[in-house]
Amino acid sequence: MRRLSLILLSLLSVTVHAEDERWFEVEIYIYQQNSPSVEQWPTLVAKPHTQNTVDLIAPVTSTDIRSVRNGLTRCTSQDWATNSNDCNAQLATNANVSTPANLPVEIAASQTATAYMGQGPVLLAKSQSQFGDIMKKIARRRGNTSLLHMTWQQAMKPRNQATPLHIYAGHDFEGAYEYDGQPINMAQDNGNIPRFDFMQGMYNDTANGPVWQLDGTLNIYLNHYLYIEAALNLREKGTKQVLITKDSLSDTAKGYNLDNSATETESTPYLYAIPLKQNRRVRSGEVHYFDHPKMGMIIQIRKMTQPSTLSSGY
Repeated sequence: MRRLSLILLSLLSVTVHAEDERWFEVEIYIYQQNSPSVEQWPTLVAKPHTQNTVDLIAPVTSTDIRSVRNGLTRCTSQDWATNSNDCNAQLATNANVSTPANLPVEIAASQTATAYMGQGPVLLAKSQSQFGDIMKKIARRRGNTSLLHMTWQQAMKPRNQATPLHIYAGHDFEGAYEYDGQPINMAQDNGNIPRFDFMQGMYNDTANGPVWQLDGTLNIYLNHYLYIEAALNLREKGTKQVLITKDSLSDTAKGYNLDNSATETESTPYLYAIPLKQNRRVRSGEVHYFDHPKMGMIIQIRKMTQPSTLSSGY
């Protein structure tokens, strides 16, 4: 009897918690713009913290080769919402997961989706989005390139309880650049000439997984008001100056010694990470524009009919 009472109390607690949730619908459109800028972009690349994030993109773009081979089920959007660490670990194993080199702009569920109380964020279908006209207007402007469009529903929580979404899009530069921006073939070319980066020290030859054209996190939370916290990096190819030290021979009493004092600078390829970091208080229903010299983000948080609780027999 005591055990039954505890179970009933636990179920009641879950139900009350679910009823306290406030759900909203979110739609974003991110694009790259080629506008003139005199800003100097940083040469240090901060990798986004994606360990404890929800990934709504991977379930519709990646293929878990191991799961296909063994007849298993890959991570769904709900798996990402409830157990993101395990799903991130799967993506980190390149032998098991196949990801396209270019992600589609439109990230959407294959059919109309429905959210339920107590569950994580739910990716919606393209037919459930509302940015069609906005996207057409922006895409028509010269120099603009669409990167990502997606719509989802989520419960809004306080900042200390909210789970950010991992946002990434565009081209994967992994085959040509390390995540820190250094070209992969740098170690192969002129390997006998030490190269020193003024900002980052000696080059590292480490594999870091996908190097997406757009990569970062988006955290939307509710503390009396709605807040949007964006931390995104746009990768753009360019060049920067690197100090090269060349070994030369010097005659010291007919005994030749290495003289390492000969140095010069060289312009080398580099993949810059252009940051967009903002934390803005917003109102639901309004269309908000996050401006940046190299990219733009259009986002709207809409009120929605609160979802029902998923029945045990569903």
